[in-house]
Amino acid sequence: MATTPSYNNDKVVTGEVEYPAGDPASGAFFQPDYKKNEDLKQMLDGSKDSLKLEAMKRIIGMIAKGRDASDLFPAVVKNVVSKNIEVKKLVYVYLVRYAEEQQDLALLSISTFQRALKDPNQLIRASALRVLSSIRVPMIVPIVMLAIRDSASDMSPYVRKTAAHAIPKLYSLDPDQKEELVAIIDKLLSDKAPLVVGSAAMAFSEVCADRMSLIHRSYRQLCSLLADVDEWGQLALLNVLTVYAKTCFPDPNNDNYSSESETEKPFYESDSDASETQKRTSSSPTVDPDLRLLLRAAKPLLQSRNAGVVMAVAQLFYHCGPVQELPPVAKAMVRLLRAHVEVQSVVLNSIAALTVTKRALFEPFLKSFFVRNSDPTHVKLLKLEILTNLATEASAPVVLREYQTYVTSSDKAFVAATIQAIGRLAVAIQTETETCLNGLLHLLSSKDEWVVCEAVVVVKRVVGGGASSARAAVSRAAKLLRSDRLAGNARAAAVWLVAEHGAKHPRAAAILAHMISNFADQDELVKLQLLSLAVKLSITQPDTLPMCRYVLHLARYDASYDVRDRARMLRKFIEPQNDSLLAQYAADIFCPDKPKPTIQSSFKDRDQYTLGSLSQYIGSAAGCYTPLPTSPAEPVAADLREPPPVETQPAPVQKNKTFYSEPEGDSGSTSSGSETSSGSEESSEDEEEKHEDEEKPKEANNYKSNSETSDSESDSETSSSDGSGSDNEDSSDEAPQTNDDQQEQKEESNKNEKSNLELLLELDEVASTLPTMTPTCGGFLSPPTVPPMGLSEADMITPVGPSIVPNKSTELISRVMSGGLSVHSRWTRAPHLYSNKMCAIQLTLTNHTADEVTNIRLNKKIVSGSRSIHEFSPISSLGPGASTTTLLGVDFGDSIQPVEFTIASSLGEMNIVITPQVGELIRAVNMSEVRWAREQRKLRGMTECDKKAPKLENDLIMCTRVFETANLGAVDSPTDFLKFAGRLMSSQDLVLLSVRIESDHSVVTVNCPNMAIASMLANDISSSFSKYY
Repeated sequence: MATTPSYNNDKVVTGEVEYPAGDPASGAFFQPDYKKNEDLKQMLDGSKDSLKLEAMKRIIGMIAKGRDASDLFPAVVKNVVSKNIEVKKLVYVYLVRYAEEQQDLALLSISTFQRALKDPNQLIRASALRVLSSIRVPMIVPIVMLAIRDSASDMSPYVRKTAAHAIPKLYSLDPDQKEELVAIIDKLLSDKAPLVVGSAAMAFSEVCADRMSLIHRSYRQLCSLLADVDEWGQLALLNVLTVYAKTCFPDPNNDNYSSESETEKPFYESDSDASETQKRTSSSPTVDPDLRLLLRAAKPLLQSRNAGVVMAVAQLFYHCGPVQELPPVAKAMVRLLRAHVEVQSVVLNSIAALTVTKRALFEPFLKSFFVRNSDPTHVKLLKLEILTNLATEASAPVVLREYQTYVTSSDKAFVAATIQAIGRLAVAIQTETETCLNGLLHLLSSKDEWVVCEAVVVVKRVVGGGASSARAAVSRAAKLLRSDRLAGNARAAAVWLVAEHGAKHPRAAAILAHMISNFADQDELVKLQLLSLAVKLSITQPDTLPMCRYVLHLARYDASYDVRDRARMLRKFIEPQNDSLLAQYAADIFCPDKPKPTIQSSFKDRDQYTLGSLSQYIGSAAGCYTPLPTSPAEPVAADLREPPPVETQPAPVQKNKTFYSEPEGDSGSTSSGSETSSGSEESSEDEEEKHEDEEKPKEANNYKSNSETSDSESDSETSSSDGSGSDNEDSSDEAPQTNDDQQEQKEESNKNEKSNLELLLELDEVASTLPTMTPTCGGFLSPPTVPPMGLSEADMITPVGPSIVPNKSTELISRVMSGGLSVHSRWTRAPHLYSNKMCAIQLTLTNHTADEVTNIRLNKKIVSGSRSIHEFSPISSLGPGASTTTLLGVDFGDSIQPVEFTIASSLGEMNIVITPQVGELIRAVNMSEVRWAREQRKLRGMTECDKKAPKLENDLIMCTRVFETANLGAVDSPTDFLKFAGRLMSSQDLVLLSVRIESDHSVVTVNCPNMAIASMLANDISSSFSKYY
């Protein structure tokens, strides 16, 4: 009898994993011996790295989806000793997630983690430390402390950053280690790597936020590194520096400067008039130099894309900076209103608190707070609060027109808030009181009962102090009371309105008579107000005394004891006994002249909390909230904030310092002196260039490009400007200029002076918009390159021309599809003249028809993201059989995604798609072997990709294959270890390629910050080695 296979969940691994086909009808899923994730366990227990990698990817995918994968911990932790780097990375990711839950099993691998702390790969070292700090067992505290101490001195900034993140974990596990951890934090705060500083600031806030003495020594360095730290590191660092500024620097606003000063110019304007500059400086408060350093470093961060960073800078300027410098902060906060709803809510809450005391900051942006229909209710209410706070006599008509639209909304909460806002405007702005009151009286006739109720309550507040239109309000309220349309609270407010302002009105008695007909059915509040109306009528209209006594008799037997007590008290006024003094003072008690009520904003008291904090958002002190300290009267620890040593300051840091500093009076002479000295150096540049050409090696890798451009980029370019600037300042002291020359230089510098933010915004645009000499032109119009001062030629990275320019063209449009006009494209491997980020693509257009084709142009561009297209010049006509070439500029954004556009002509419109090869997105550069090795060491780990390739006959063929595949430049190197270099066109990231020749194969290694580019380029190069010609 043949055995039939059973359908169950048993997994068998034979080479590749065979996934079972479970039959739901067999009930195998409900059997008690069903083993969950058994296939993954078998894949992890196998010997093939490919199966382990696939299993780990699936496990990480499960974790990302929120599924529990803790039962796989024993199978995963065994692979922590895997030699495959990709498997080991994913194992560490898994262990970080489950090490705290499976502490006993994780402890078995402690020795493995300790060995991984010495791994050559920085990612493995960092991952091992992250796993160690995630095992929350007091037994291993000394081991973790030792690992953190060693990692804090690691040569890799990434490992030191991980050590900073591990400090709060260890502190929460064992607070007794605080002193030793504080010493490590002090060391990390002095780190020169921006990647480390932000994490060190976070650890400082978690462990020892009260020890501001640790910041003294590294304060100025932290300010200089602020712009280079990552976004969340900037947020942590700004919070620390804000507390430090409040602790150590006096308040610059002690002289009560007004935020409405007209002498303060907008942030985006530059001041060219010296007299105006002197006037504004004299009126500005005195700011401590170290505080000014912090404010200068933080101001460019107002343009950050991270809303948290912008709010942190706003917090710094609001609590520590001069009030005259708040306008740019207000503008940056208004910019955040274009972000997501959650960000809008926080920003609007902070703005609402600021508008109570500093209304002038946001008055220019009044229209930015107009409510949209798509806004959620809480955002609408916040904008409404801000509009009410910003309203002045000049802007009140505009705001009231907006409110007129808002009261027609279907959102009841929003409409009620709008009616209350109208009442606040009526009380706050005297000239608009009658207008607002007329609008509120008009709302009393609305068909919506809840609108009428809210309007009556607001009218009660508005006319509380007496208004000229109170009589009209009483008449409208009387009409509503007779119609019985009002709810309880609104009816009580209407009765109060009649009693307060219409007690002498003839209709008041009629209203009382109408209301007491069903006195027992009225709400308690209405009954209390009717009693007050009866007493006032007995005083103002004595003939109504019988009716008033009747009301008191009704209240005497009411079910509410409050009503009964009120009636018992008021009876003494209506039915006075002999020689009673109450009757004499009844008018003074019930009908006095009352002042007009003041309606305050609900955000009035929120300025006591830190701007942007949770406590300010909710309006009360949250748990663990720590207010900012009070500013001292004199600067604290000024002598401890020593500047960093001069020898450790590289030229780029000095450039950043002058870049973020505000324009000063002596900046003009410095810049002009730089121009003078640079002009004097031009005469010797040709001789230096000739001397350098003679010393350069003629060939590299036995195959090197003969055409090189002379324009210098990247690191050498910025360092050159710094070096020349510093040398010129020194030389200006030795050779002083005449008074006339100095006056001309000052005028020229004032003319060309720009604000810091303009320089920040134009920094990238200048480099991209200036024409760049393409290698195909030979570079003969470019000035010769001179090594920057203090920078050797070995440190320069210079763009060079392509070693091989492909002659092969690709047909984009066939003449059959277009009706006679064909288009071919060819990669020139040169940047476009419009921008050095664009690839220049040569288009060849051929007319195959017997008629003339006219008006050939690029019509539609279909691009997304950071990609862009610079269209070619329109071609007016193309004769029969004629051809023409033109250049198209395309910025692919370092992506191989295709770009689409259409070419229109008299024959119609044709769609074109261009898909680049990864090698065409690179521009060849030249550098020394020492610089290549230095840059390659920075791009290890995840930014490195290795591929095996066949071994070719000699290095000449290998170089040819590389140059045909990608636009790279050769670097001087041995024949068994070929090196090439280039830069990505769009992001200017370095691309380093090496080919190591082994005994039976070659290893292609690509290092690039863009991991996708590195992987694709390595695949293309290795594939080109497999081709046979």
